[in-house]
Amino acid sequence: MKRDVLNEDDYDEVCRVIGDAVIMLAEAGHDTKRDEIFDLLKRTRHHRARSERDEQKMLEHAIRLIKP
Repeated sequence: MKRDVLNEDDYDEVCRVIGDAVIMLAEAGHDTKRDEIFDLLKRTRHHRARSERDEQKMLEHAIRLIKP
């Protein structure tokens, strides 16, 4: 996914989501490689399947952006 697909605010939010995932992984002592981030984001999306539509949308964009 290219940045120009998202508006600037959404892109910033997607980057924040990815950054939060990296911090969570690092604090837990896990690798912060792309595939680890991708897996964490997918698990998070699955666990928050009933969350707000906007949250799901940002997670889906983050998953597409970080996809290995």
